[in-house]
Amino acid sequence: MELRYYADTPNSEDHEQIIDLLYTISDKYGVTVEIERVNNRFGSIQVFPGEVRDSSPEDVYDRYFHYNRTLGSNIDESPSQAFKPGGRHVDIDGYVGIIDDGLVWATTHRGDPIGYGPDINATDTTLGFLDQVANEGPEAIEEKYMDEAERERTVLEQFLTADVVDGTVRRDVTVGESLLPDSPAHEVDSSVGELITWTVDAVIETDESDWIIQTAKTFEASAFDTALGQILVRERLYRLDTGDDTDTTLAIVFNTVPWELDIDAVPATVDQVTARADGPNVHVFVGSDGEFKQVTE
Repeated sequence: MELRYYADTPNSEDHEQIIDLLYTISDKYGVTVEIERVNNRFGSIQVFPGEVRDSSPEDVYDRYFHYNRTLGSNIDESPSQAFKPGGRHVDIDGYVGIIDDGLVWATTHRGDPIGYGPDINATDTTLGFLDQVANEGPEAIEEKYMDEAERERTVLEQFLTADVVDGTVRRDVTVGESLLPDSPAHEVDSSVGELITWTVDAVIETDESDWIIQTAKTFEASAFDTALGQILVRERLYRLDTGDDTDTTLAIVFNTVPWELDIDAVPATVDQVTARADGPNVHVFVGSDGEFKQVTE
């Protein structure tokens, strides 16, 4: 997942602000950023943390925008309507796109939301979107083209990539099968299964215990309550399936903190949110910059 700026936007101040915001996003969150210069208006770019390429707008449009159904679905209009008005002139300079195995979303208004009116989503403007990403992190990027299930899936993949727990990984583990009747009534197998069984995001088998992993996005009280209830039910069903003598370790993994401050700067809030995990001994991890820190003892 990366951000690409189609430069240069017509306004020089906006151009400088876009580059500054991309630099901040790269430095703060480790997001890959790059520039495709389709209209060099303001001379060389001296300092930038990503690749800078010079290309013609027509070539870039043909490679990434033309007949791009994913892009059209995510911006709710065809790429030709948004970026080639009248079907003749390519108009992509000043916009920022999200790249994830191709161009999947892009801003549809230059500059900031001032002057566009109340009907325009501020984060559909280039500066409005980059401001949001700089403040909220990668989740603001993901929500533009991923549904909730896909976004939570990225938390798991990032946690597993970080090798926080060393063991054999099993994803999407079905639990509760031990409660299914041996001979369910005719044609009710699927409905019974949907009622009784649940899915664990991941089980990591180690020499000491089996880790039950539940993922969520934003580290906050309401999300924690939901995740805690989910993991307690899933762990109980897992033990019923594997035997009550199975040693288990419970872990809830978040990858977004809703504050600009480092999590160490808000210990009182962290204690308040995680205190409810003390009884069942749930480990809580919070991710930042691709690393996951345990915030429970």
